[in-house]
Amino acid sequence: MKKMILAAACAAASGSIFADSTEQRILLLENELQRLKTELKEQKQQQNVLQAQQQEDRALTQKINTSSWKDNVDFYGILRMDGAVDFKSTTGRSSGGRASNKINSVPFDGVEGNRSDFTVAASRFGVDINHLGGRKDVKAKLEADFWVDSGKGDGKLRIRHAYVSFDDWLFGQTWSLMSNMETITESVDFTQLLGASILRDPQVRYQWQFSPAHTLQMALEYSGERTSEFPSLTSKYTYKNGPLHLMGQGFINEKQAQATTGDIEKVSWGVGAGAKYKFNAQQSVQANYYHVKGDQKFVFYTNQGSTSDNANWGGDFSVNTDNNEILLNEFDSLSIGYSHKFNDQWRANIATSLLQYDDNSAYAKANPESNKRLTDHVVNAFYTPVEHVDLGVEYHHGKRENFAGKEADISRVNMSARYKF
Repeated sequence: MKKMILAAACAAASGSIFADSTEQRILLLENELQRLKTELKEQKQQQNVLQAQQQEDRALTQKINTSSWKDNVDFYGILRMDGAVDFKSTTGRSSGGRASNKINSVPFDGVEGNRSDFTVAASRFGVDINHLGGRKDVKAKLEADFWVDSGKGDGKLRIRHAYVSFDDWLFGQTWSLMSNMETITESVDFTQLLGASILRDPQVRYQWQFSPAHTLQMALEYSGERTSEFPSLTSKYTYKNGPLHLMGQGFINEKQAQATTGDIEKVSWGVGAGAKYKFNAQQSVQANYYHVKGDQKFVFYTNQGSTSDNANWGGDFSVNTDNNEILLNEFDSLSIGYSHKFNDQWRANIATSLLQYDDNSAYAKANPESNKRLTDHVVNAFYTPVEHVDLGVEYHHGKRENFAGKEADISRVNMSARYKF
């Protein structure tokens, strides 16, 4: 009997223990099942996000590859009419149009009296093309106007920009690295102020972007009608941080002329510096400087036509035929300007510029009829009656002097009406 009671007690205790163990196992299984459900749900959510991202990437790639011209091409342009009235030393029509400044070539015995001229040849149009070949970093630009023969092109087309760029390379025609478009003072005159450089050259260019503020560019530029078998090597360093914009420039090339003993060569070179500082959204000051020896292509208003040896070097140099020597012309230019924006409709600028040639050089002594000094003082105002429309008026007072002591005064008003689209 005792054995039976003991066995029954053991069985009861064993059943209680087994029951407790079963409930614990069921609870563990339920917890494990819930954990697995949670992991599967998270994995499914991650998979859905990944699939959505992949579909978005495929759609974007397809859009880039098959998008329409409307998506990839931006068409723009400027319709403009430019005019000018000369009050002193008027340039004759034989030298081209009068709508742009001719301070470097106005005749010393020019007609005294009012003369005027107007042109629409500065109107331009262009296209910017993006995502070439489906790559975001590949771009192209094509831009043209009708400014041929100083605005007397009579509808002839002139290429301004035509290039393709990818990564840090650029191939084609665009602004020379000696240009100073970033730091010049705004002008009504389409050909800009004395001391400006707005040259566009065919070139091969490479860029180093060291940081958002620091950029270095170098290029081989082909300046048309130059007397050299080699392109010009140009460079530009740019620093831009907040209201301050600084740049330094330089070039070197070879000048070549034919002599009785064969070709003679000489190295031409130049440096430039530009600065712009914005005090606020309404006011800024600009300054530009160049020192150039043996070249007139990069800086405007330095071309002078024939030299004493009756060769059309254009002011670069002349040749001493007795010594078979190239005589390089040399100059410094400085321009300073101030800009003020009164409101959304009115803005104005004042500027003064000086271009001084070295009058002690062998070139100066051999070419007394060449320019010695050019000065130009300018004030202008722009009115924007409606969006995209600018009306401008500008007054120039300047002087041309040559090495022989001759002088010509310049007094003129430039006007322009522009519509941008």
